[in-house]
Amino acid sequence: MEYWASIESNEVPWDLFREVKQYVDKGKNAEAITTLKKITDLPHLESRHYLQAYFFLQELSYIPATDTKLFAVVVEVAMDHGLDLLAVYADHSARYYNASGGGVVLDVPNITIINKIDHILMLGMDIVKQIGPWNAARPVAPANGKARINFLTSKGLHFGEADQEVLFRDPLSGKIMYAMLDMMETLVSKTRK
Repeated sequence: MEYWASIESNEVPWDLFREVKQYVDKGKNAEAITTLKKITDLPHLESRHYLQAYFFLQELSYIPATDTKLFAVVVEVAMDHGLDLLAVYADHSARYYNASGGGVVLDVPNITIINKIDHILMLGMDIVKQIGPWNAARPVAPANGKARINFLTSKGLHFGEADQEVLFRDPLSGKIMYAMLDMMETLVSKTRK
């Protein structure tokens, strides 16, 4: 919260995150929760803004009674020399970071990317409905040969982790793993052009 409140901007939602921090510092958690709920109701924010607001709500022990919203799917794949990470967001942005240090950030997608992200989110929601949120501290990165699929929702982190081959063969996770692999290849090919 310290970081999000320190962003120097008078634009929404930054001014509201600052307001939340001021309320929390004064012990006015009810007012902080009201302001965070206001952020979650704003239209057209980045998925990361909504996720942060929901995270702060959980820190204040408030879990919204609304249906679970899926804002992002993030796949972490452990490699010999580091971690490959691919994230797709409900606002149709995407990020891919290669273990070698390279990366691709896409904030203005075309219709092909939009359709791929929507497909991934649909597959992800099917999985979220079947697994509960993780209520402990976020685990360290997966070990070599393993992969983790993270689902970032309004109710917190949901994830599955196993050997990469197991995730690709599983009836549920396999579909999303192949869709994410296709997305990674699409993002990488766009940078080569």
